[in-house]
Amino acid sequence: MTHRWIVTALGKDRPGIVAGVTKVLYQLGCNLEDSAMTRLEGEFAIMLIFSAPVRVSAERLQKAFASIERQLKLVIHLKALSAQETRTTVQRAQSYLLSVYGADRPGIVYRVSEALAKAEINITNVETHRSRGSASRRSPSLYLMMIEVEVPRRIPAAWLEQQLRKLKRTLGVEISFSSTETDVL
Repeated sequence: MTHRWIVTALGKDRPGIVAGVTKVLYQLGCNLEDSAMTRLEGEFAIMLIFSAPVRVSAERLQKAFASIERQLKLVIHLKALSAQETRTTVQRAQSYLLSVYGADRPGIVYRVSEALAKAEINITNVETHRSRGSASRRSPSLYLMMIEVEVPRRIPAAWLEQQLRKLKRTLGVEISFSSTETDVL
């Protein structure tokens, strides 16, 4: 029998963060199940779900992570997942990848995510990047956003495409979307 947990770790980017966090899990006999780890400018962020043997208590986990937290100057948070939180539901949805590209301006992420939420489209992953414009050519910064979404099967792709065209005109950005395989990582 196991218990499932989520751990987040955040700190200044440096070699050894992934090794340090996953070493703690390995030494305690835990199994890493799902994760997202990335560098954002000079910071590194980890979110991962793992299962731990029943004998591994919350106190033991916190004590084990305290050492790596001090050593690598990380902020680490642990949360036990309830049985209800660990149940995955099979949704009748189609997965899509949206890409948004254009001149950087406030509100792009908000406006796109708001439109998706109003259509009851679930966002499963978001990545954004802003490129610095050239001061010598006075070119603006460009903004790129990649969004993975789950669209309920009751929503036709043509309707979604029409809504994205409206949003594209409103924001003055390029928006494209393509279907993705749900079985692929």
